[in-house]
Amino acid sequence: MSEAKAAEKPKEEVDGLDAEVKDEMITLKSKDGKSIEVNKKYAFISAVIKTSLENDADAKEVPIPGVNYDTLEHIVKYMNHHKGTEPAIIDKPLRNKKMSENVKDKWDAPFIDEIGNGNRQPLYDLILAANYMDIKALLHLGCAKVASLIKGQPLERIKEILDPNKEKKDDAKETKKADKA
Repeated sequence: MSEAKAAEKPKEEVDGLDAEVKDEMITLKSKDGKSIEVNKKYAFISAVIKTSLENDADAKEVPIPGVNYDTLEHIVKYMNHHKGTEPAIIDKPLRNKKMSENVKDKWDAPFIDEIGNGNRQPLYDLILAANYMDIKALLHLGCAKVASLIKGQPLERIKEILDPNKEKKDDAKETKKADKA
């Protein structure tokens, strides 16, 4: 074909990987079978969801088999706040034990503090889920929260913080001792 004819032929537009994401809702299905909706654009903060939806653009539901519903609720709350934009990674080492002094987006501090207070298992579940779903900023936020909990603590206290089941194990030991007596 001559160059003139090639120039006359209209070019087809092909969407690349960075094409504008439609503003629509998708459903995330947790490992315990429960579903939660999130804006598709916001969900792209997760590399796993982004890849999954790029491979099947018509998908309306994305299974997240490695994450339970309670943890997925926290993740969707995070996605909705950040609107699909990955926030800045927290500077290391931490400057302060207070999360509000370490984060750039002030919303992140009370969000992660609420999850990390009391029973720390939800915090550890969130870290594992952020890693599984490849949400780097949330993973760093969760790890920074754990670092803030152990910063300046003696070894025994660090062991307690890092083992969320320690209290359960101690209670079980006490029960066994009482049964033997």
